[in-house]
Parts: sequence; structure tokens; C-alpha cells
Amino acid sequence: MNIQEIEKRINETKELTSSEIHLLWKKSLEDSNQAKDQLKFYYMKSLLRIKPLYAHIEDHVFYTTLEQSVTKALERGLKFRVEDYKAYMNLASQTYFKYFLQPKTDSLHVPSPLYQAFLRLEGIFAKVPLLQQQNEQKQIELLSKGLEYPIFSTRLLYYSYLKWKQNQLRQVDIDLTVSLLPAPQRVEWEIFYEKSLEEVEKTILTELK
Repeated sequence: MNIQEIEKRINETKELTSSEIHLLWKKSLEDSNQAKDQLKFYYMKSLLRIKPLYAHIEDHVFYTTLEQSVTKALERGLKFRVEDYKAYMNLASQTYFKYFLQPKTDSLHVPSPLYQAFLRLEGIFAKVPLLQQQNEQKQIELLSKGLEYPIFSTRLLYYSYLKWKQNQLRQVDIDLTVSLLPAPQRVEWEIFYEKSLEEVEKTILTELK
């Protein structure tokens, strides 16, 4: 699809109500390509508001990156069955957009709270060896219950942690995780940092029985 076709599709895309978006998201989870396409252009139109900030970029680059970013965010959101898709799509699309435009570099900036969260997971895996014997999905479920943490946030953190361990973490992974995890002052983060390893271990071992 060329730039003119993309612009035309965006201009023809109507505003959607919350119930319409919910229905399209549900159909997309059922693998409806038509619903995915409608959502893609809806969120591209929504993200179009940032265009004045990138006036120095050629239209071809802007619209190509716009489509690439929303497509990637949508693919991941559906893959991980995100529940709060409205907040997710806005944040993830913008994060991918910035990432795709940035020059690629090997240097990474891992914020202190995220680094502490990685070390926290490290401690949990060391404390509960049985956890590593489970498959990835089961590990995420057990960590979510043990930490009393939302399943999507746990999954996001878990995969970033694995990439960190394997030295494969990218800046976009960091930015997405930091953007989409609850703020540190929220109850979820307080539970995450304050719940003792013994309590987490007890919950996980109970779930494994």
C-alpha cells in the first residue's frame, strides 16, 4: 500500500465507540483479518495526532513508520490477549514509533525500578527451584499469583527478564515494560517489592500441589 492509499484509508476511517472497539478486539482475538484491519487504521488515525511533532520527517517515512508501529503493537496486544487494550495500544504504538525512528545503538538504559524488578525475579527463581521446571506459561501464572500481580504485567516483565538474562534485551523492550507497568506508587508495585520471598514461595508451592 502506497502513502496515498494509506492516507485515504486513514481519512475514511470513522471514529469508533468503546463498544465498537470492544467488539472489533474480540473478533480480532478470534483471528478476523477484517477486524484487525479496522483496528489498525483506527489506531493509526488516533496516532496521527503526533504528526506535527515530526514535521521534519518525510511523509513516506512517517506513514510507513506509523503503519509499522501500530501493526507491531496490535500483533503483540492480540498475542498476549491484553485486557486494557485502549491504554496499551496508545502507549505501545507510540513507543514502537519512537523506537523505529531512532538510530540503532548497542547502548541500553535500564531504569533503576526495572533493574530492581529483574533482581527480584532472580531471587524468586533462586528461592523456588521448582518454578524453573515449569513451562513458560505456567511460570507466568505462578509468578502472577505469587506476587499478586496482573497477568499481563507479569508476562511483560517475565519476557523482558528472560531477554535481560540472555543479553538480548532491546531498548524498545525496556521502554514498553516501563511504560506499561503500573507506576511504582501503585498497590501492585508495593506488593511486588514488599511481599517477602517466603510468602511468594509459599503461594507458588501451594499452587503446584
